[in-house]
Amino acid sequence: MDERLDMVINTVRTLTRENVGVVISPLESPDGVLRIKYYEGTNEDCPECILTPDAFREMVERMCHVQAPHITSVELVPAG
Repeated sequence: MDERLDMVINTVRTLTRENVGVVISPLESPDGVLRIKYYEGTNEDCPECILTPDAFREMVERMCHVQAPHITSVELVPAG
């Protein structure tokens, strides 16, 4: 994984660090498709802080559009 993708992944990990059991594990990015193993985890203190898989995917796609434009789409693989 390149430095630009590392920045994106590290940013989303920071945004979700309060969620218990969250899994964000990049798998590969062939042909501009970034595959990420994802589980949103839980957060009893802030249930609205949980990113659904669709919201997470959309956020990562928007971030990649700016920071890693060679990524054209994001696919999530369930981690649970």
